[in-house]
Amino acid sequence: MTASRAVRALLMLALAFSIALPIASVTHPTRDAAAWSGVSIDLDHPAYAGKGQVVECVLTVEGGPAGDSVGNYSYRAEIVGTNTTGSAVNPSTGTSETGVFVLNVTMPKSAPQTIKIKINATSKISASSDSVTAEREFSMKVVDPVVILATVFNYGPINAENVTARFYADSELLETRIFSVSADSFKQIEYNWTFLDIKKGKHVITVTIDDPNNIAEFSDGNNVFSKTIYVGKQGNPAGAVLTLGVIIMSVLVALMYMSKPQSRKKKP
Repeated sequence: MTASRAVRALLMLALAFSIALPIASVTHPTRDAAAWSGVSIDLDHPAYAGKGQVVECVLTVEGGPAGDSVGNYSYRAEIVGTNTTGSAVNPSTGTSETGVFVLNVTMPKSAPQTIKIKINATSKISASSDSVTAEREFSMKVVDPVVILATVFNYGPINAENVTARFYADSELLETRIFSVSADSFKQIEYNWTFLDIKKGKHVITVTIDDPNNIAEFSDGNNVFSKTIYVGKQGNPAGAVLTLGVIIMSVLVALMYMSKPQSRKKKP
């Protein structure tokens, strides 16, 4: 090869390299899924709930392309079990940049059983189609609750506003509800007492009514209503462990409007 040909060959090689270099600098090869961090899925949920009950759960998805760079997270949720009739996850799908989702999970109408909430989550980068998907299952026990039901009547001519009802089992506060009862009507309030285990023997269920205007009371003049139940051989409306019992408390509250007599002017 002559000197001139050698020089021309070097110049062509240098020119090809100079053209290829800027092209390579703007080309982003697709990263393999293994190059991204793993996707973690966590669901903050109760260990058990009553059949048909709606519980709030918080789903957190982290990692993957959206965690390593800029992107978003998405999920798909479903309930798996022996009998999932009546169950639902709302919303069952979603997308967000934070990876935090609030889910309302409705328990099946069949109990006792253990269900699984299956979560399929994806972490995706915004700059490309790179994504990493993971799946995880979370177990929840569905139990038969003891239903504490109270019916509050208002026979008075005015509305009873911001009445507070408290539900107790063996002196332990279970739930607090604030409600109103329209004049000449009634209000039914309900609490599902759920448990994984309950001791045999006597249990005392109590409902208290607190009216800020002091016009609400039970038919006997008190604002406390109690009922004793038995678990075991002595007649058991609560049943054995995880069996259905219904405690119906007809809480008769007479809301009487006590108007003060108007003061009379003294005659001169």
